[in-house]
Amino acid sequence: MSDFKIRKAKSSDCFDLSLLKREIWETTYRGIYPDSKIDNYNYQENEKRFKNFINNPNQQLYVVTNDDNNIIGYIEFGKPFRPFRDYNQEIGLFYIKKEYQRHGLGTKLFDLASKQIKFNGSDKFFISCHKYNLDAQKFYKKMGGKIVHIDNDSANDGLPQIKFEYNTL
Repeated sequence: MSDFKIRKAKSSDCFDLSLLKREIWETTYRGIYPDSKIDNYNYQENEKRFKNFINNPNQQLYVVTNDDNNIIGYIEFGKPFRPFRDYNQEIGLFYIKKEYQRHGLGTKLFDLASKQIKFNGSDKFFISCHKYNLDAQKFYKKMGGKIVHIDNDSANDGLPQIKFEYNTL
């Protein structure tokens, strides 16, 4: 586990990205998300979403591959999916397979996104994280994130979020 590569995602990656997202949801969100959200995961719909990211000039999608050239993680950033306050940039999707975490890959992807967001003229951005994804929260705090919002738990919304703010300076 030493020869990792980071590159822009291509349309030909989208099916593999959809498979990877489902796999990561199973290992990360089982017990956090409602089981039905994971069990009813739509591969084709997610493949289309990844293609939309690649084709959207306001979004950037990067993948990280292992020695065998398999995609093991990805990061998407750019204009927010859902507007939040006055932020015009967010890291929207950020996943790395569990067995490849704690090897510095998350830091490399995060730094790439932060530098690109700054290059695009933004001095701050945010990341949303599920309120009960404690491992991700630790990472986001380690990367210097400041909590700027915490959703209340609600029976209508099984996906309460925490928002972290970052400065690109």
